[in-house]
Amino acid sequence: MRTGCEDRAKTAGAAEAGTLAPILRCAPAPDSIAHVTTTGWPCGCPVPLLAEAADGGSLGFYGEQILILATVVGAIAALPPLIEFLVERKKRKERLALSLDVEDVADLAPRIAGLEEVLEDARDLIDRARNPEPYAGLGAGNEVLILGPQLIGKQSLAQRIAKEASFDRLITVYNPRNKDALAKAKSLLVSFRRHKVMLLIPNIDHVFDREDEDLRAELDALIETTTERKNVLVIGTATRCEPASDLDNLFGTKLVLPGMERAEVEARPLASDARLMLSKVARFYLDSATTAGVRLAGLSPEQVVERLLAVVSNAAEIEDILVLSRTAAIHRKRSGRAQEVEIGPEILERAISRVIVHVASRPGSN
Repeated sequence: MRTGCEDRAKTAGAAEAGTLAPILRCAPAPDSIAHVTTTGWPCGCPVPLLAEAADGGSLGFYGEQILILATVVGAIAALPPLIEFLVERKKRKERLALSLDVEDVADLAPRIAGLEEVLEDARDLIDRARNPEPYAGLGAGNEVLILGPQLIGKQSLAQRIAKEASFDRLITVYNPRNKDALAKAKSLLVSFRRHKVMLLIPNIDHVFDREDEDLRAELDALIETTTERKNVLVIGTATRCEPASDLDNLFGTKLVLPGMERAEVEARPLASDARLMLSKVARFYLDSATTAGVRLAGLSPEQVVERLLAVVSNAAEIEDILVLSRTAAIHRKRSGRAQEVEIGPEILERAISRVIVHVASRPGSN
């Protein structure tokens, strides 16, 4: 064992310069480290970089270096998961950018060649969206489903409705199967609460092509966020809609474009208890309309109830039909086509055709 340094001056100078080699040459074997004190090595050399003894004191220089080395190794080991996370995050942002868009309605210039009649038929819905005050109290939902063949102009029609109703913003979710896009749209609707906003969801029927409970829950949450909000109108587009399906239940109002083949909806007999319950629901909404000043023209309450019971299968359809009937009646008076707010056979049948819909797509339209 060394009993002294060959050149203590050089060793001290090296230590001050940060060079460890002289000190390492003086270091004893590992089994004698426990006997080293803060005064120096057994050889008498000072130990400027080593603290307390290894049996309970500080880690000292070598312990600190080991901790630093372990930290570096741990950081290197964590790099692949971190890089993978950042790459996936970037991809999600790119997919989100492709799946969702926000536009100023004033900048839109949609063309609806051939759909002018459909637009004119939807004037009552447009007026309700543009001027919600006269329709207050109806409890009307603000979801509309546009049904039509591919490439007929469903999105253009929705954009035109947005302009006619004087909306400020248009949020379009191009890929309704992207959960991030649905969540982002929900957040945007909350942030635009002081603006009139249309939420457009093209090809919404694709969401129901596969069983994905999480995706449908996200979509339901998005739609529920907008229900009865005066500043929001939700329009979905689809090429098909089956009666009593999830899509049918999600949208109370449907607009069927030319080119769609309407299928006959078979009347399903109601059980006696269901018929009694639905009859009470129909009378409740009729009484509410009468209390609000709505008259029946050419129809008796009994005739309205019987007509409804012949086509509906649940209480929500009764509400939607009578709300749409009142909407049309109010609009007719506002536009000067009627002196009173009246519901007649034409208005009632038109409302039924907007709620009870079964369309079959042309071959190849999907």
